[in-house]
Amino acid sequence: MASQKRKIAIIGLGPRGGYACERFMVALARKNHLTNIHISLFEQTGDFGNGQVYDVHQNASNWINITERVLNLNEREPIETDSLNIESFPSYKEWASKDYSIISEESPDTYPPRSKIGKFLSQRLQSLLTPLVQSGIASLHQECVQEVQWLDDGKLVINTHKTTHKDFDEILLTIGHQPTKLSKQIQDWEKFVSAKKDIYLFKSPYPISSFLQHKSLEENSTIGIRGFGLAMIDVTRAIANKFGEFVTTNEKTKACEFETERPLKNLLVPFSLDGLPPVPKPLNAHIDNWFTPSQKSLTAFEEQIGDKENQKAAKSPQFLIDAFAPIASTIYSNLPNTQNTFSKKEIEQAIDLWLKDQTYEHPLFLSTKQSAEQSMQDYVGMAIGEKSISLDFCIGQVWRHCQPSIYKALSFNECSNKVFAEIIKLDESTKRYSYGPPVESIQQLIALSNSGVLNLDFVCDPTIDLIDEGWQFTDDKKTITVNLMIDSVLDSPKIRAVRSTLIQNLLSDNLMQAVHDDFGVVTDENGYLVSDDINRKIPIALLGRLAKGTIIGVDAILECFGTRPRQWAIQAAKNHEVFLNQNSN
Repeated sequence: MASQKRKIAIIGLGPRGGYACERFMVALARKNHLTNIHISLFEQTGDFGNGQVYDVHQNASNWINITERVLNLNEREPIETDSLNIESFPSYKEWASKDYSIISEESPDTYPPRSKIGKFLSQRLQSLLTPLVQSGIASLHQECVQEVQWLDDGKLVINTHKTTHKDFDEILLTIGHQPTKLSKQIQDWEKFVSAKKDIYLFKSPYPISSFLQHKSLEENSTIGIRGFGLAMIDVTRAIANKFGEFVTTNEKTKACEFETERPLKNLLVPFSLDGLPPVPKPLNAHIDNWFTPSQKSLTAFEEQIGDKENQKAAKSPQFLIDAFAPIASTIYSNLPNTQNTFSKKEIEQAIDLWLKDQTYEHPLFLSTKQSAEQSMQDYVGMAIGEKSISLDFCIGQVWRHCQPSIYKALSFNECSNKVFAEIIKLDESTKRYSYGPPVESIQQLIALSNSGVLNLDFVCDPTIDLIDEGWQFTDDKKTITVNLMIDSVLDSPKIRAVRSTLIQNLLSDNLMQAVHDDFGVVTDENGYLVSDDINRKIPIALLGRLAKGTIIGVDAILECFGTRPRQWAIQAAKNHEVFLNQNSN
């Protein structure tokens, strides 16, 4: 065997990049091909394995929104070769000492802080990287990658803020959230605050410490929060915990009160375009099972929406809605806690209309016209099994259970770009329900509202005027002025809006192409970038949210440990096998 080494780089070592690295090592070791290779790992935060989102030092107010009960992050098997032995690493549940065979289905689900998941991810990858680095197979680089170049000789070059790294044969990009062009509203506000004193704009909800420790955040502040979703809850919980504490009054329902000795009236003033609150997930496994489709119906659903002829013929997402509606209608009709006098067919029709327009009014749906406070109380009642289930709540939970099938059957489909863009928007529209927070989070918002700390009078698209004292909100003859503003709206992965130099350079060099103006870039089923020239094989792969548009369902932690990184790893290992065969003596 020649002594020449093949050089691979992974840029971005958060959960997805870490898992891809792991699967690549496993794939190579299985065939005893973990030879003549060097893998360079770039992570600008230095948080190898967990990345910025799962920073182990972040505020404990940042919770994940997926229950530990379904957090099936499997163990890593041992890696054994002629020259290397790396022990296995346990699954998340084993690591966290969570044995769900002895936990009652009636027990409230648990949602750990993201820092806890970060510790698992960090320890898991470090247990792999330490022996790889010691053996000279891997090297770690805490550097910000600014450019990737593909030279005429086929080699790749990586330019970072520190130096240049040369002679790579293949690169994987798993770079997650990237900076994007600011919206016009935020640009205007940025200009506004630059000329003011004692008025502050925080353009991102994370890290929480950026505003939590800021001198301007005081008990007499009035804080506007742009957005009414999961990040808003993290922001709200962190600020509330700074000035008081939540005291649970009912362990079963997670009802609580907010206690503080400070005068905090109107401390927090969230707002969004529609003013609709996030919808809590069911309290426990018992209630969640009400909304779980049978395996038989899920299999039939996958086959129906995965049919290539149906996809080619589709003019809209109607084929997906037609496959979903009977499942949700059947489940709703069988729920133990509903007030339903409608036939299954009438329910299917209502589901169809609602999925196309969630402002659709019907007796079975919770009205979008009622107050946010009332909606939160109603949804909590449904989530804990004490209130009649509305059809929209049911649809959202059933959709969540169907999402893995949707993501599996509709990634790399035969639909037109226009139809696929509409499918992605349909899935996004359900996320208020399917990506909802734990019941406890909404109970905390209710407690803050009841105590007057959280003001929801302006939550639905208020008029906002910029005045000397700050942002003046007006809604229905009420006004309030906030002197701090926190933008909790996270960017969607529109590739053309991304402002990182790495992505802009790849686009300008025609190494990646957008699948649709509103989404990400084109990749093949193994994650490799697809050129507009079919004869041009680009040795760069991309996994994650910037591939949204070729695939769907990219952001969740379970997807980071899903099929896409495994498929890339298998193909990358095959590529190395070809290299070894070509260079054998």
